[in-house]
This record gives sequence, structure tokens and C-alpha cells, in this order.
Amino acid sequence: MQRVLSSMVIIPAVLYLLFKGGWWFFVPILVLMTLATWEYVRMLRRLDYAPPYVFALVMLWAILGCFFASTPDALQPAFAALLLVSLTWHLLRDKTPTPVENWLLPLAGALYIGWTGGHMLLVRALPQGAYRLFVILGTTWLADSGAYLIGSAWGKHRMAPRLSPKKTWEGFAGGIAAALIGGPILTGLGGLGWTHGAFLGLLLALLTPLGDLGVSMIKRQAGVKDSGNLIPGHGGAFDRIDSLLVAAVVGYYYALWAMGVTPPG
Repeated sequence: MQRVLSSMVIIPAVLYLLFKGGWWFFVPILVLMTLATWEYVRMLRRLDYAPPYVFALVMLWAILGCFFASTPDALQPAFAALLLVSLTWHLLRDKTPTPVENWLLPLAGALYIGWTGGHMLLVRALPQGAYRLFVILGTTWLADSGAYLIGSAWGKHRMAPRLSPKKTWEGFAGGIAAALIGGPILTGLGGLGWTHGAFLGLLLALLTPLGDLGVSMIKRQAGVKDSGNLIPGHGGAFDRIDSLLVAAVVGYYYALWAMGVTPPG
């Protein structure tokens, strides 16, 4: 019930901000990714590392800011400066037994979250970007729901028992079926073609579980069930965006390579 009630609040809010666009969309994305990165660094601390939050957050903000402002050339000097400043800080101030992990692990997580999540901003900036992102998010949510419902009812054969004991091959098949049905409906409503909806739905259903399993791998090593407790019934911010990070990348390059969409500028 908590999951349902939370979804009833979250989904309309997400759709409103998505179609509003501009800063209305960027700021919530920035906040959500910041919370996910904060949860990630906090999980690293449970593993007896001592990573600072600041460098991971600056890495994340630099990526998202450059994606939003369409200034990718600024990433090169930003990354170089951040790497050198963070290295200097750890050389001079980090007296723990794990300075290398404290330096590199938070930057790697922020790079993953920011670079993949930043593709939501890239999709939104495409022609018909709001609707394209709606299709990507909606199809991914349908696939997740189909996998959850079918897996809960008939799941017996585990996909990755070491990482996610509740994820089953039956649920995986249910997610594919839901995406193959829902994807064409969503693309058809927006005039993007039901064939693309079927192919995109299949790709999303096949690949987005990687994001879920990746976060499960981190949580399993950290010894936690959820990355946080931000959303009742859903866990933390990182838990909620795990599949969407992969979906944004798949959806963006599908639009470019399969649908022939030209990015602005």
C-alpha cells in the first residue's frame, strides 16, 4: 500500500515537471541525483572507507550542469581540475588505511550516476523530447511493474541469487511482455510509431535490469536492504532511479541511431 500511495503522488509530479521543462525539470533531476550520490557515498562509509561527500557531489553537479547547459567541452577542464584537487586533498589530509579507495570510489559512483542520469536531460532536449522521455520512463515503469507482479505470483527460478534473491526469470519475462505491450501504445499515442515502441520496449526490458542489479551489488556489499528511506515503500533515491539510469542511455541512443533524431545545436 505504501508503494501504491507513494506512486500516486510521485508519478503525476514527475510528469508535470517533465512536460514543464527547463529549470522546472533540471532542478528536481539535480536534487534526485544529489540524493542518490549522497546515499552511494554513505554506503561506502558502511564498508569502512572514509570518502568525503564533496568531491562526488561536485563531480555530479559538473556533469549535470554541462549537460543541461549544452556545454560538453567544459567537462574536460572540470574533470581535470577535480581529479587534481581531490588527489591533492587525499595526499595531504587522508590519514586512513584506504586513501586510494576514499579518493576514487566516490568519483566513480558520481560519474556513473551523473553521466547516465544526465542522459535524461539530453533526451528532454531532443525534438519532441518531453514525449520521448515520457515513453522511456513509462515503458521502464511498465516493465518494472510487470516483472514485479509476475515474479511475485509465479517466480521460481532466480536470476541472480547472490545479488537480488527476489528477482526471477519469470519476472524478467513478465517485464518483457509488459514493455512489448506498453511501449507500442505509448509511442503510438505520440505519433512516434508503434514499431519503434516495440523495439525500444524490448531493449529497455532486456537492459534496464542491469541498473537494478548494479545497485543491488552495491547494497549487498554494504549490507543494507535499501540505499535509503526517502520514499515510503520504495527505499532511497538510488533505489528509484537504478533502472532509469540505464533506460535514459538506451532511449537516447535509440532515438539518435534508430529513429534518426538530430540533437539540437
